[in-house]
Amino acid sequence: MSLRVMGLALVTLAVLFEAVGQLAFKHGAESAHADTSKWGPFRGLWRNRAVALGILCFVAQAVLWTMAIRLLDISIAFPASSIGFVFVALLSKTWLQEQVGLERWIGLGFILGGVVLVGLS
Repeated sequence: MSLRVMGLALVTLAVLFEAVGQLAFKHGAESAHADTSKWGPFRGLWRNRAVALGILCFVAQAVLWTMAIRLLDISIAFPASSIGFVFVALLSKTWLQEQVGLERWIGLGFILGGVVLVGLS
């Protein structure tokens, strides 16, 4: 496996962890118990397992991203990370049951096409 392919695989994994982390934060924010005290909302989030999962995903993402940019030019890695928009849409539709309309799918198709072009350049 070439260094370029390995770098792109690391970017893909990093972005997947980032997408899962974003959805975990969303789930944690929605499931946090309402506390009307001054610091209540923050206390509820810090004790939330979904928020903890989101933090762990972001740590994993940072490690994988750092490994990826050691192997790739940032001018390739950063645009390739746009595939995160596609991952978030797919995961939010399945995990959070969010509605994703046709226009959004078309836009995500353009993003995916751009990522492929950057990866092939």
